[in-house]
Amino acid sequence: MDHLEAAQPRIVGLFLVTVVAAMLLAGTPGLALVLEVAAATALTVGGAAMLNNYLERDVDTRMERTRRRPIAAGRIPARRALVLGLALVAAGSLALWALAGGLAAAFALLGAAYYVVVYTMLLKPRTPLSSVPGALAGVFPALIGWAATGEAWSGGILFLCVLVFVWSPPHFWALALAREDDYRASGIPTPAVAYGESACRRLIAGFVAAVTALTLVAAASGAFGAVYLATALVAGAALWVFTARLLRRRDGRAAWALFKVTGPYLAVVVAAAVLGHLLSH
Repeated sequence: MDHLEAAQPRIVGLFLVTVVAAMLLAGTPGLALVLEVAAATALTVGGAAMLNNYLERDVDTRMERTRRRPIAAGRIPARRALVLGLALVAAGSLALWALAGGLAAAFALLGAAYYVVVYTMLLKPRTPLSSVPGALAGVFPALIGWAATGEAWSGGILFLCVLVFVWSPPHFWALALAREDDYRASGIPTPAVAYGESACRRLIAGFVAAVTALTLVAAASGAFGAVYLATALVAGAALWVFTARLLRRRDGRAAWALFKVTGPYLAVVVAAAVLGHLLSH
């Protein structure tokens, strides 16, 4: 179980939503291909997550939320985590190459490298706004799914990529705000620590506005039909209830509640877009 925990299955699961969604938005892949590509992508994402935990093991020991993670707590030796993480990324990329072609495999490798090297090693320790360029890491699973189908680029894939990119910063910032003391102790710069809590709340609200505006623009274009429109309106309204609560209240509970709702929000909106696409084709 420690090795599974170190691969951060929640993150893997969220990324697999975008992989499957991209495949269904791009074309009509068979069930076997969808399952195979999802499994191979899970290996690469899980491997990258394990490498992230390996690199941040010392930081994790300074945070109450993360100090019991298997690598930080020493239940998994650091060297084993490094080797296993690299092996998982390699295995997943090779599997994608065999199953879905070189482009899908290239996106898997690039995504892992961007997340581990560019985001974790270079950006996250240096800038409070690392989550903005770091959000590109979340786009790669969607690109893997699209490439695996062999279909042409489409507006639906572009929407999915932009949605994930814009959604990612407020998702992380809400967590960082809820656990501000942890992040202050860790030494990782965050908007709340660098600019103050009020500025951080305004940044989160600005990105939530961008996310909901994007979903409504997609609805207004008629790309995904009436089911998506209704879902986007309801989900967006719910997201704004939690965002408004964050702006009014000055405690960590409102930030934690917003963080917890952003994941399901993304999954619901993406599922509605896929359903709308399937119903119209």
